[in-house]
Amino acid sequence: MLDLAARNSNRPILIEATDRFDFGSDEYRRLFPNASASAFQHPDWLTAFYRNVSPAHDAEPLVVTGRDGRGELQLLVPLVRRKSGDAAGSVEYASLGVTDYVCPIVARGIRVGVQTAQHFRDVLGFHAGLKIGPVHHNHLHQWRSLLGVEPSTLDFGAHAVRYGSPYLEWRRINLRPERAAGLDRKARKLAEAGGLQLELVEPGDERQALVAARDFRAGRFPGDPLQTAHGLEFYVDVATNGARSGLARTYRLASKAGPVAFVFGLVDGECFRYILLACDYGAYARYSPGFLVLDHVMAEWAADGGTIFDFTIGDEPFKADFGCSRTTMHEFRL
Repeated sequence: MLDLAARNSNRPILIEATDRFDFGSDEYRRLFPNASASAFQHPDWLTAFYRNVSPAHDAEPLVVTGRDGRGELQLLVPLVRRKSGDAAGSVEYASLGVTDYVCPIVARGIRVGVQTAQHFRDVLGFHAGLKIGPVHHNHLHQWRSLLGVEPSTLDFGAHAVRYGSPYLEWRRINLRPERAAGLDRKARKLAEAGGLQLELVEPGDERQALVAARDFRAGRFPGDPLQTAHGLEFYVDVATNGARSGLARTYRLASKAGPVAFVFGLVDGECFRYILLACDYGAYARYSPGFLVLDHVMAEWAADGGTIFDFTIGDEPFKADFGCSRTTMHEFRL
C-alpha cells in the first residue's frame, strides 16, 4: 500500500506492478482525461508504444497502477524493463527515444504522501537503476513527490511559443520583418510555379504520407526512429488511430507536382506538439520548405483556436526564429 490518498480521505491506494495493461480499456480512458498528463500519455500513444517500440528494444512492459478502495484506477506509471544488452534488468519510463515528455498519470484530487519513494521501490521490487526522463519543468513536482529525489538537468531543452492575437500581427512581430517577408516571397514563387496548399492527410492515407516522410528524411537525422521498421509502424499506428480520436494530425504541404513537406504532431488541448518534419529538399530546397510548412501549420493551428505551438525537445537554432522560449529538461535516477 502506498501513502497515496484521495483528497479528504485517509484511505490508501493499492499499488501494483504488472507486465500487462490495456491502455485502450475503459478504466484508462476514464483516467486519462481527468489526470494531469500530456498527449504523450494518451491511450493511442501508449498502445502503439507497447505494440511496436517496446518489443523492438527487447524491453518488457512494467506498468505501475494505483487503485482506490472501490477498485477505480487513480494512478498509472508506464515503464519498461530491459531484458538484454548492457542495460539488462534496468527499468525506465516508456520512452525509448520517442516520448518527449514523461510524466505519471495521476487523477486530479489525488495527493502523494511523503513515504511514496520507498513504497514505489517496494512495489517494483528491483535493485537496479530507475531512469525517468526526459521530464518537462511542468511535471517536476509530480516526480519529486513520487520518487522522493531531486533531478539532474539534461543538456537539451524544450521549445514552445504562445501565440498573440490576431495571428498575423503576432507573426509580423515574432518572425521579424525580414523573415516573414522572405517566407511570403518564397511561398508566392512556389505557388506561381506549381500551386501551394496545406491540407490534412485524409483518413486512411496516413501510412502513405509517413512512408513519403520517411523517404524525405533518409540520411538527415542520426538515429531517426522513422527509418526503422518498428518506428514507422509506431508513427503510422499513432497517426491512424490518433486521427480518429483527435490525438494526432498529419499535415501535407503540396504543390501540383506532389508533396513538398509533411508535419506530424499531437493535439494537446490548445497546444499542438510538433514531432516530425519531412521535406523534399531535393526539389524544393531553394524555397525553404521546412520554414514554409511550419509557418503554414502554425497559421492553421491558430485559425483552429490553438494558442500554443510546441516544438518539443531539441535545441535546433531554427526554433528561435519562431519566437520560442526554452524550458530546461530534467532526468530522475534512483
